[in-house]
Amino acid sequence: MCSDTVELPADLANIDLSDARLYADDRPEQIWKRLRALDVPVRSGGLRDHWVITRYRHIQEVHRNSHAFSSQKGMHLGEKPTDVEAGATAGGKSLLVTDDPVHTEMRKAIHTSFTPKLLRTLTDSTLRIARDLVGSVVDQGEIDFVEKVAAPLPAIVTCELLGVPEQDRAEVKQWTQAAFSGSGYATADTQIAAHTELFVYCQQLLAEKRRTPGDDVATVLANATMFGEPMSREIAVMNCHDLIAGGNETARHTSSAAALTLVTDPAAWDLLRAGGTDPDTATEEILRLGCPVNHVMREVTEDLEIGGIPMRTGEFVTLWLRSANRDEEIFDHPDVLDFTRKPNRHISFGLGSHYCVAAFLARLEVGSIVRALLELVGSAELSGQPTYLESNFFRGYRSLPMILSSGS
Repeated sequence: MCSDTVELPADLANIDLSDARLYADDRPEQIWKRLRALDVPVRSGGLRDHWVITRYRHIQEVHRNSHAFSSQKGMHLGEKPTDVEAGATAGGKSLLVTDDPVHTEMRKAIHTSFTPKLLRTLTDSTLRIARDLVGSVVDQGEIDFVEKVAAPLPAIVTCELLGVPEQDRAEVKQWTQAAFSGSGYATADTQIAAHTELFVYCQQLLAEKRRTPGDDVATVLANATMFGEPMSREIAVMNCHDLIAGGNETARHTSSAAALTLVTDPAAWDLLRAGGTDPDTATEEILRLGCPVNHVMREVTEDLEIGGIPMRTGEFVTLWLRSANRDEEIFDHPDVLDFTRKPNRHISFGLGSHYCVAAFLARLEVGSIVRALLELVGSAELSGQPTYLESNFFRGYRSLPMILSSGS
């Protein structure tokens, strides 16, 4: 890591932010804090050289100049060479890695999936599912919250969102949990195989929705148009898969972070139980502090300056969202969980045209977990050491051993 304007301490200069093993503990948060103090973007190596942007206002600069940045080469650094190849291959086919004008047209087609009727149905069913999952582990002794609650919830909700037939749901939930149960360093072959199964199933599901439409997102994708023509089947399948990915990863990691705060920040939960704040405000603060995405990446398409630093066409830029959510210039006491924080200007879902299209779904899932924990859990304790996910892209837990009790 290096900078064109400041001399970095030797320990910072030798850090590779793309190394997934760096994320096995809380070191990244300390590194980002020191990088913010430098107040300029810096260079880093790894799988590919890139500019590291950790300040909130510098990320805003990038979004104000979005015309000079592209996502077509992939939206994250990657952790192995195949990740780099996959990002470029998906360029122009997935909403996540597509530029305008195709991005706007694709986003419009996907956004029409989320009808008011579907949102009402999901709101009721997601809270019911969260209550059932949390209720099943309360007073049951030691459990892994990730395995028993945080991972199953988005898998179940995804089936309802896409209109997966009842007879397929057990298998789809099995693939979904296998695909997203431990992404990051040393990804298992079984996980890759599960992703393949999901791609195949998405293709079959969309074909069925063309024959027999329903009131669901898969039906809209199967019959969507772009620029007045039918959306290609390749694009429809890619975005079907990405909706599964986005919903699962965001909710799984942030829901786990929410449960951990029962132990680390009991006073915040006491305030919530006493009516001193509300679940929606608490959810936004959990999304800020427990931001599930470390960074997003862009490629510079025309020369410009960000934070006073010249950046050249063809260079890569990484926007560290989790760092910006702890920026001392924006948030008072940024490392403190404050369930009364208003306004809460977190950027966990990004900014601008690439603002997460399924942000409402993540808020719904995490908010439902917050409400279920509030209603059903009186006390909590850790029964083992939480294990971080080793990933430079996602921030969360592989496992979270806990004991949840109904009594205070």
